[in-house]
Amino acid sequence: MLFADSSALARAYLKDESEHDVLRALLLESGSIVMCSELVLVEVSRAFAAAGRARRLRPKVVSDLLEQLDHDTRDDGVVSLVTFDANQTLARARDLVVRFPLATLDALHLAVADREGRALAADDGVVFVTRDDDQRRAAEALGFETI
Repeated sequence: MLFADSSALARAYLKDESEHDVLRALLLESGSIVMCSELVLVEVSRAFAAAGRARRLRPKVVSDLLEQLDHDTRDDGVVSLVTFDANQTLARARDLVVRFPLATLDALHLAVADREGRALAADDGVVFVTRDDDQRRAAEALGFETI
């Protein structure tokens, strides 16, 4: 199972981002089970809106991408949104920011992968997909294989 951070998922949608083709194929077209924290809805939407404000995307493209994200993350979509227990996940994320040089949301995504993602994957294991080097190093220190 793949657990994708926003840094990877946003690039799967934004054609002008580095590694777009690789991440699109891996996360949206491969047929692999892909999980993401429900936080990606906010973060990836912010990335689309920021690209629109920077005039990298036309307003219609931003709207289409938001619609595609909603489609891909619905119950029968290619990306499964993982809900989390706020109290326990926030406590785990706090531990992670103390232990590793992580941004707040990066720690939250990693905490969700560590707690809920591993529980959902059971014996299948979880491969953590990120494009943030600090988050990748922290994921590896926690025993995740990373891409």
